[in-house]
Amino acid sequence: MTAEDQPRPLPKLSVIAREAGVSVATVSKALNGRSDVSAHTRRLVAEVLERRGYPRRRLKPARGSLVDVMLQGLDSAYALAILGGVEDAAWRLGVDVVVSTAARSTKNGQPPPAWLDRIGARDSAGALLVRTSPTATQRAWLADQGIPAVLVDPRRTPPRGVPVVAAANLAGARAATEHLIGLGHERIAIVTGRPGVPCAEERLAGYRAAMAGAGLPVDPRWEMCGYFQPEIALQVTRDLLAELPEPPTAVFACSDTMAVGVCQALAERGLRVPGDVSVVGFDDSLAAMYTVPGLTTVRQPWSELGGAALSALLSGLPPERLEVPTTLVVRGSTAPA
Repeated sequence: MTAEDQPRPLPKLSVIAREAGVSVATVSKALNGRSDVSAHTRRLVAEVLERRGYPRRRLKPARGSLVDVMLQGLDSAYALAILGGVEDAAWRLGVDVVVSTAARSTKNGQPPPAWLDRIGARDSAGALLVRTSPTATQRAWLADQGIPAVLVDPRRTPPRGVPVVAAANLAGARAATEHLIGLGHERIAIVTGRPGVPCAEERLAGYRAAMAGAGLPVDPRWEMCGYFQPEIALQVTRDLLAELPEPPTAVFACSDTMAVGVCQALAERGLRVPGDVSVVGFDDSLAAMYTVPGLTTVRQPWSELGGAALSALLSGLPPERLEVPTTLVVRGSTAPA
């Protein structure tokens, strides 16, 4: 690390105290996350630091603080698992959690405007936004209020500088495809997720990287879009099997639910899994464990995502992007070509 890379030392506490209009002891407490400092005072200290050239400086939330969690909904296994990871980390780190959900009618999963009013009223120490995408206005409001925010597995690509915690989707998809290649498969199709969604784009990129790394060609017809819906995955796989003179020897579905649709389409054509076609999913959901044969898949670190996101938020300076590793889980749906 060069001298230029070294973090700049903070101004003297007396300088910060004079400009913030508080005592030196109060500044010290704010910098160290003491619970007996109000959110208003903490913002005054943060504003002094920002004026003095520390624009990304964030004070650590105090123990006993409230942290807000916004989810798109609580009706999915992944949401409950992420929330469970947040709760476990909150207990360990000594903070309390307030959970809110975005209305289904809210455009693109954006938090409702009233949510910000509630955060401001209870002096929230920070916000985790799980698969929700705040608008530019909402992000600016949070920044103005000195409330740090971390996006967890966002549905849209956020601007640069916005902290994100996500699964290692590209690496997981590459591992899944390389598993099939290692079994001798060369004609490997993929059923992708919804275009424009970051995790879907990353999984497609991982598949392409593995195929290119092995020197294998990719027929454009092999790249099917299933929009993360099993019924669409079923139909596009039917269409592919009807179009090709011989089927691919393997299919990588970018979610377990889409893999179920793929398996149904193969069964309709009298093709066995894995005897004729190997199938890999992504998520390691209940569907993967209860299909016959069991589905080889990529395990999503849902619980770990929640814990890592809260830890990053409470660090005072969360990284721009933090990836949590995925794991390939091999079951009976894959076999040598």
